[in-house]
Amino acid sequence: MSTNKQKLEYLESLGFDVQPVFGDQSYVSFTDKDSIDFEISLDEFEVGDPMYMIYRSADQLSCCGDVLDKDYMICPTCNEHC
Repeated sequence: MSTNKQKLEYLESLGFDVQPVFGDQSYVSFTDKDSIDFEISLDEFEVGDPMYMIYRSADQLSCCGDVLDKDYMICPTCNEHC
């Protein structure tokens, strides 16, 4: 099993801008090349997983920082389409 540090380094090697989530060391938020923010549990992927599997496991964050419903893509705070 990979350590959290290895997983963070792996996400960075894929080109993601990674920021640890404060207060919970098991989650990390990252921004992709299109400036879209995501959050993922470090338990949800392993070093070497393809990028599409990481996207599939991650939650996309809205413009207000809320988790988006993957079907509607509407921010629950401001009701804007993301």
